Amino acid sequence: MKYKKLLVLVTCLLFVTVAVFCLASAFKVTDIELNVESVENSPENVSSLCGEELIKYDGANLLFLSVDKIKDGLSNLSGYVEVVDVKKEFPNKISVTVKERVEAFTIFVNDKYYALDSSFNVLSEKQSNVNNVSGIENVLIEFSLSDVDTNLKVGKSLKIFDDATATYLKNSATALSDIKGSLQKISVSVRKDGVSYKTLTLKMKEGVVFNLLKADEMTVEKLNATYEFYLSLENKGFGEYITVLEDNGKITVKQ
Repeated sequence: MKYKKLLVLVTCLLFVTVAVFCLASAFKVTDIELNVESVENSPENVSSLCGEELIKYDGANLLFLSVDKIKDGLSNLSGYVEVVDVKKEFPNKISVTVKERVEAFTIFVNDKYYALDSSFNVLSEKQSNVNNVSGIENVLIEFSLSDVDTNLKVGKSLKIFDDATATYLKNSATALSDIKGSLQKISVSVRKDGVSYKTLTLKMKEGVVFNLLKADEMTVEKLNATYEFYLSLENKGFGEYITVLEDNGKITVKQ
């Protein structure tokens, strides 16, 4: 009886060993598909960076691979890497889609320039306010240093302390990107003399300045109205205007 139990135990161990070996062989990663949306003529080699990172998973067991770990590894490679999707496709494939983040703005903090994309993710620390692809200056965005976290970290979002301001800026990112070719500088004021103020100031390349008062959930509409007004101006090199929301709900731009 004693030997029979031992035989059963040994048989079970052998079965488990064979099963584990078969599983390991059956789900070994042999196919890694990388899809990259990159910017033409960009110096940031996102494809090469991600490819080198993913090689480490060649031969790994797909069953035990963590999608979150793969995403974190790719995201930590560079501020320019945005992970769109990571999928495990059984029995032996990893499919990854990433895209290169595009410089839209620059912020100057602690005597350093930092490139930001249109969603205010910090892409890189730079020596100057020059776009990495076009070679022309990015739109400079200015904050009071008391309104943002000055401990900027590449790969992380710019932290704006005032939640309402952070929300309206992120919601306005597309509209701001659409007009950035005409913009020289954006200034963001959250408070003045301790009172909530929330003004978005646009200095255009030709020289004209627009102050969008009480920036809020209507900021996108105010931006669009301001830009239309700007395009209609005969003299774009002079003048300072304000954009306000009237009591009747109409957006007005006036000197």
